[in-house]
Amino acid sequence: MNIVIIGAGNVGYLLAQILSKQHSVTVVERDKKKFDYIINSLNVGGINANGASPRILNQLLNEKTDLLMAVTESDEANIFACMTAKRLQPAVTTLARMRDRDYTFGDQLENYLSVDCIISPEYIVASKMKEIAMMDNAIDFEEIEAVGLCLAKFRVGPDNRHGIQGIALKHLPLPKKCKIIMIHRTSQKGMESIVPDDDDYFIVGDEAVVIGDRESLREFDRFLSPHKKHRDILVIGGSILAEYLLEMLSEEKVSVRLIEKDEARCQELSKMFDDAIIINDNGTDPLVLRSQDAKNTDVLICTTNSEDGNLLSCLVGKHLGVGKTEAVYTKGDYRDIFRMAGVDAAIGYYGVVANEAIRQTVPEYEVLMTMESTTEEFIGLTVGPRCRIKDKTLMEANFPERTNVALIITGTDIIIPGPEAVIKEGDTLLIYADKMDIHALEKLFGTTIPITP
Repeated sequence: MNIVIIGAGNVGYLLAQILSKQHSVTVVERDKKKFDYIINSLNVGGINANGASPRILNQLLNEKTDLLMAVTESDEANIFACMTAKRLQPAVTTLARMRDRDYTFGDQLENYLSVDCIISPEYIVASKMKEIAMMDNAIDFEEIEAVGLCLAKFRVGPDNRHGIQGIALKHLPLPKKCKIIMIHRTSQKGMESIVPDDDDYFIVGDEAVVIGDRESLREFDRFLSPHKKHRDILVIGGSILAEYLLEMLSEEKVSVRLIEKDEARCQELSKMFDDAIIINDNGTDPLVLRSQDAKNTDVLICTTNSEDGNLLSCLVGKHLGVGKTEAVYTKGDYRDIFRMAGVDAAIGYYGVVANEAIRQTVPEYEVLMTMESTTEEFIGLTVGPRCRIKDKTLMEANFPERTNVALIITGTDIIIPGPEAVIKEGDTLLIYADKMDIHALEKLFGTTIPITP
């Protein structure tokens, strides 16, 4: 594909980094410093100019251009770039990054403003945060829209309801409509990845990656520990992300309080959300969190635009006894910092955005971003005529040790396979795999897999 990316910020850089491995990519960025960095570090073409300019787009676009991705910080610039691109080259597919809720409501952009696909970073992150908040033991969550299923990671705590530690999985009353596809276990050697069979078992501290629909994943969560009938959630920061989150939480049976230090923003949010308590104060102050009865709060969610502030609020919340902490970060270095600090669920903003964009542009692979804090990918591979494992069972396929086939999609069915399942040409296998094993999978399937950075 020939792809034009407007904007070389964190989102644009990630997209260019991933897509340039298999496609011809041209990046347009008006900031000289950002432009020089992306040109010098990636194998892409580039123009140091305003990507929303009709003159620049007229120079760039031609009948060979397949996709234009407008991912600048400005919603309006992204919309205008897509509209102009459609006028110049009607056949080009346009994708726009949108932040403001006003632009993501309904179908106005697709129907009237020539935008084929919308990516709303705040909406995606808020959706993940909401799903994680509604499950006591979940620490990560991904939706697989193509098959109507979800992927979640759960941490096995010391208060699990069935006393499951050390009991073989085949003897546990696990929900039938979900599958455990990986267990991460910390040992003296570091983090181990275990592809489980019936004789494997859980120990406290394990992280289990599970696939299923929303209800079966919530059922798995209830299997791990009993649920409260009502959930109390405290949100720190009145960002656009928080707007989406409060809107989503209004559909659940929860009590929501939000702390925001800007008084005008508090008044604005109070008008938007009648069922949430909006508090004008500093959410990083231990006295404020203590006064809000943090020790009896089920989930503390930090949605400010400051990683330092989010980290501090989570640390204070943990000290005061909050049940679970969630935070968003925009800089990659903070992923490990948040994890080492004990934040239960740290969500990478730009990783989520890049993941969504890749799913829109490379649908044949259904590549999901690496699950937070691991080195694994969830990918879809179709069995072609050159595939070495065609007509073999999963047991005979000789997959890499850290690889597990979660689902097989046939022409009519979605199957959670057992070891005797036969792999047929035309089937699509949804595979959870370590990045280290991608090359081995490429050999087995006779294809190239675009892994994420």
